[in-house]
Amino acid sequence: MAKVARHPENRDVWPRALLGFGAGLLLFLAVAAIAIRLVFDTSPFWPSPGAATLSNQASPALQPAPESDLAGFRAQEDRELEELGWVDRAAGIARIPIDEAMSALVSHGLPDWGQQAATTGGGNCPLLAEGVPRTPQADRCRGSASGNGGGSP
Repeated sequence: MAKVARHPENRDVWPRALLGFGAGLLLFLAVAAIAIRLVFDTSPFWPSPGAATLSNQASPALQPAPESDLAGFRAQEDRELEELGWVDRAAGIARIPIDEAMSALVSHGLPDWGQQAATTGGGNCPLLAEGVPRTPQADRCRGSASGNGGGSP
């Protein structure tokens, strides 16, 4: 058999092309960063202290003590959760303490509003008296029901 002439193996990667691509990529990134810096103003704006910050026209309103403000806000919310009060008096929406609401829910269960309205047929007085018994509207319903001989208002 005849000897076949073998040539040395060629390289798969050309180092010059690889270095040229890397240098081009770095150049592109540098030019893009400079172009973005020129197009967009990326410098932060801090208003100088003075009359503008005192009158709060050009600067945000900063809290001097946010921790104490948050503690006061949460204490106010806790007080509201523990007291009886109106949310919307005109609509008849009241707020009751959480403990009372939980005990009412445990003792009476969740109301089935749709079924009660269909079975009572006497308006909203039975629903109101059963669901929210301490509201003035429920008192008026009870008073008008006893005055009407047990009928609906």
